[in-house]
Amino acid sequence: MNTHAPLPLRKITIKLERAHADPLVVPVELPATATTFVGIMPAVRSIADALQDDALQTVARMGRPATCGLGCDTCCRHLVMLGEAEALGLLRTLAALPEARQADIRSRFQAGLDRVEAAGLLPRLYAVFTRTASDHIAQAEMQAAYWELGIPCPFLEEQACGIYAERPLVCRQYAMSSPPQNCRTPFGPQTALVKVLPSLDLAGAAAAFDGELAQQTRLLPLIFCLLRETHLSLRAFPVLEPERMLTRYLDFATTYYPRKDTHHIIMERA
Repeated sequence: MNTHAPLPLRKITIKLERAHADPLVVPVELPATATTFVGIMPAVRSIADALQDDALQTVARMGRPATCGLGCDTCCRHLVMLGEAEALGLLRTLAALPEARQADIRSRFQAGLDRVEAAGLLPRLYAVFTRTASDHIAQAEMQAAYWELGIPCPFLEEQACGIYAERPLVCRQYAMSSPPQNCRTPFGPQTALVKVLPSLDLAGAAAAFDGELAQQTRLLPLIFCLLRETHLSLRAFPVLEPERMLTRYLDFATTYYPRKDTHHIIMERA
């Protein structure tokens, strides 16, 4: 995959007006010219971070602070799912790394795929997440089966995310306030996990939005990104003016992917 030169950026401010809380103000940067959904992903990540930080502050005030911390990498063995545009952005992040580091990460991708294939899960895993994204029972079964393999994320390096600033949206939305040891048996019948979730599921919305319109949810396991590299590189994603695209996406997310509260979006140029 060819690397992509950075686009010129302009700064704007997103204000999420909320019914039951003060407005959430998020400064973001958007490309100065028309782009695909991949191009506005940095802004989406900034908004996701602000929403998650707000959720973390809320549970801390309730006396139930998050128990995640540096070196706590148990969750980095879960089956991570991405929307196709987000997966393409992740591949571009990989392509921008130094060649030696790219090679190491690609070898870890392949090692993970080899373990999935050796366990006989590859065909079903591929089918569940590329053809039947709405089958939540099948998804949960495959998540549990994948977890049992103990495959670390290819981007995990020295117990930390090697692409932390560009990590997937679902990872940004994942935090716990239950004891860390509970995370070691997440699918156990006696395990109690207390998740800290943002008020909007931006990861779910990203998988069901093509940059212009809603689409059938298309999920891709992170471990499959290299298998779909050519397909994703050739896919024609819609190109729109960035502010218009971000507005559409946030309207879509607030309408169909809220977890709590209600939001009204205001954009202001910096």
